[in-house]
Amino acid sequence: MSDNVNNEQEVALGDQGAFQAVFRQHYRALCYFAVSIVQDREDAEDLVQETFSKLWNKRGDFQAAAQVQAFLYITTKNACLNLLKQKQRQSSREAAFSYLYENTFDPILVDTEVIRELYREIENLPTQCRRIFRMSYLEGRKNEDIAGALAISYNTVRSQKLRALRLIRASLLKKNLLPAFYAYLAFIKMHS
Repeated sequence: MSDNVNNEQEVALGDQGAFQAVFRQHYRALCYFAVSIVQDREDAEDLVQETFSKLWNKRGDFQAAAQVQAFLYITTKNACLNLLKQKQRQSSREAAFSYLYENTFDPILVDTEVIRELYREIENLPTQCRRIFRMSYLEGRKNEDIAGALAISYNTVRSQKLRALRLIRASLLKKNLLPAFYAYLAFIKMHS
């Protein structure tokens, strides 16, 4: 046990041999831990590799061996959860596109009802929210440009865009038009 503690303390000093010893000591257990969360061995191994890379980059931040081990497990868990969220978002987008394609969706000839509802929801947004949404998504302007044009902060632009999307999503979800909305936004973004 004292060798493990010494290795983890020497990692903080930048000793590559100690880092390799810590890697050998924790790699398998971390992979097993990650697989239990993401259910995919290759993804788990990639995430654990990234965790060790982060450990090396932050090696000077650790004062005790327990901190190194805690960092390894917490970082691996967070990376796994982030991957699951990313896969869930991707799956939602794919479901939206497949819904539209199964219903003979043609991006050039987007159903007029969806567009009408979308524009109706945009018009129902609060004034500043609506203006920022239009400038961003319909005119294709960048957040910095919008902030300068409206003499507001970059963070205000970001928060108003998020607010607009939340309001539109909630309304379209009630009308069962949310998948079409996602496809429409992706289409606009691809062609702007």
